Amino acid sequence: MTICVTGKIATGKSTVSKFFVGKGFEYINVDELGHKAFEINKEVIKKTFGTDDRKEVGKIVFASEEKLRQLEQIVHPTMLKLLDKRLEELKGKDIVIEAAIKRRLGIKNCDLTITVVASPETIRERLSGRYDEKTIEEILKRQEDIVEEGIVVENNSKIEELQERLEKIYEKYVNK
Repeated sequence: MTICVTGKIATGKSTVSKFFVGKGFEYINVDELGHKAFEINKEVIKKTFGTDDRKEVGKIVFASEEKLRQLEQIVHPTMLKLLDKRLEELKGKDIVIEAAIKRRLGIKNCDLTITVVASPETIRERLSGRYDEKTIEEILKRQEDIVEEGIVVENNSKIEELQERLEKIYEKYVNK
């Protein structure tokens, strides 16, 4: 079985993914594939943005929808190739794919999709130590296309409550 975990930044996608890893699933993090794709495409990125420093490119693309689309056109095809390669290596195993931008990438390999959601206040609170307010708003604006699909799991409270919800999902959909 392949489970895709999606949702906006700071909703708890990694926590949900780790739950399934604890149940024996292999883990693929699409953000990590994005970092590899960035490295593979560094020359093109430097030509396009004037730098190949990931943090600098991040500042550029989060300030401009057009620049974000340019970066995606460069790295998304490579990300999908890396994902396909990894899925082939794990063929026959249970897999959990953590992919915030599942829809934007066009990932179709999911038997079950779980969307993790949290209130905007919770997201801002979780991000407050990592980013300034303006950056948080830019990131959230760029994630408006991340919409609920499949099973929606709310994650605004304690980790124990999230674990309980995930156990129920596991029993109903996976361990049937």
